[in-house]
Amino acid sequence: MRLTRKSLVSLVTIGVLISPLSVRAADVVDDEPADAVRMTLSECLGMALERNLDLAIAKKDPKIAEYGVTFEKAAFDPLLEAGLNHTALRRETTNTTTVPPAQPVSTTQSARTVNDSLNGSISQTLTFGARYTVSVGGSTAPGTTSEVFIPSFPLLYTDVSERPYSWNYGFNFTLPLLRGFGKDVNEASLLIAKRNLTISDKELKRRAELAIQGAEGAYWDLRAAREAQKVAEQALKLSQDLYDLNKKKVEVGTLAPIEITQAEANVASNVEGTIRTKQAVKNAEDNLRLVLAVPENDPIWTKTLLPTETPSEDPVTTDQDASIQIAYEHRSEVATAREQVEISKISESAAHNGVKHGLDVTAAWARSHAESGDAFTYTFPAQPPYTVDTVDRQSPDWRVGLLYSYPIGNRAAKSNYAISKINTEKSAIALESVLQDVRVDVRRTARAVESGYERVVAGRKNVELQQKKLDAEQKKFDNGMSTSFEVFTFQTDLRNAQLSLIQALLDYNKSLVDLERAKGTLLESKGLKLADDSGR
Repeated sequence: MRLTRKSLVSLVTIGVLISPLSVRAADVVDDEPADAVRMTLSECLGMALERNLDLAIAKKDPKIAEYGVTFEKAAFDPLLEAGLNHTALRRETTNTTTVPPAQPVSTTQSARTVNDSLNGSISQTLTFGARYTVSVGGSTAPGTTSEVFIPSFPLLYTDVSERPYSWNYGFNFTLPLLRGFGKDVNEASLLIAKRNLTISDKELKRRAELAIQGAEGAYWDLRAAREAQKVAEQALKLSQDLYDLNKKKVEVGTLAPIEITQAEANVASNVEGTIRTKQAVKNAEDNLRLVLAVPENDPIWTKTLLPTETPSEDPVTTDQDASIQIAYEHRSEVATAREQVEISKISESAAHNGVKHGLDVTAAWARSHAESGDAFTYTFPAQPPYTVDTVDRQSPDWRVGLLYSYPIGNRAAKSNYAISKINTEKSAIALESVLQDVRVDVRRTARAVESGYERVVAGRKNVELQQKKLDAEQKKFDNGMSTSFEVFTFQTDLRNAQLSLIQALLDYNKSLVDLERAKGTLLESKGLKLADDSGR
């Protein structure tokens, strides 16, 4: 009997000496499946960056914002226009004229007009507000051919009005001097689009940090669940051994039968606890698969996941003031709020320009050239036709002018300017609010790291003391000075202390991750780099 009791105490001692959450990959128990998937933390985080579905959605936003920049740049692209026209028209007119006492005279006139023309232009709005148009056009086909036939007289009159070619070209230019002048005004939408691209990149980084934090949290949750299962199985083994020991003592008459009932109840309680820990392990595995967005047909869905990373137990010194300054520089929320302030200022500047009077300088220059030949053919006996040709050239035309405009009251522009000023004030307040939130967040996470390490130290001390209490109670039980109930109670206290230590280590490692997230340096601390779908 003495050897059995000592064996029971040794089992408890072994359960304590194996520190919770400190079993390395080589120490994994032999009853794990041979095809289990052993996963390091770096592999887990790498899969999260590559597969996380929320992050995959967020990666699309910078590309959309990049196309938004291109869209705004297109406002300054030149516009090329060209047109080709062919026109054909035929008309026939019959007139009857009566001059008393002569007979009525009928005159038939037919006309056919054919024209081909080609026109082209290029226009552009420049970044400082000016607009120009260069145009060119030409016509190369004949103009009008008319025939007049008078039946009462031997006369056929033909009029051919030809334009072998004609062309023209010109240039128009408009420059605003007040409203609408300047790159800041005309590029306001482009500048805002570029800052929105920066905001999109910062938001993607924030989403990546959340994905990394979630993946690492799920990783440690699974590791803690497996360690809790081991503790529960150890407790079940101890209670079962004590039950067997009590049963033998009752059989030899050295222990009251009630001790068997108490031992059996403790075994049943530990069985229920073991079942719950196994379920927790399966739930933690599925949660990790969910965070990593494991495909449905991936074998990982059916295999056991074994986290192999050893959690940190080393103390970390935190400088709250320095951490806050780092967060001000690296937190995506702060960068986004600052970009919003700049966007508001750009909008306010553009709105202020809209309040100004309109005064534009206009200039134009044009030139045209045409050649025409007019042929008149008369049919009279012994009389030849004759032809008259005409060439028409124009000197260049030009003009310069000023155009003034101002809406009476200008209430729309003034209201828009007032709204933009308020929005600038709001964005400044929002920035201050974000800075406050970040400051409190860093202080909270820094305290969590400090208290988390203290909990780990206290938890280990508690496990040590609970072990000593159990050893002492076991000796009393061996000497008949205690009961199974007291031993069960101390076993439960030890189990709870072990579970508390597991939770303390879990919370401590999560707090380390949360601190890096609060400082905005989580990716850098893990040696990770994020690239969106475009590879930027």
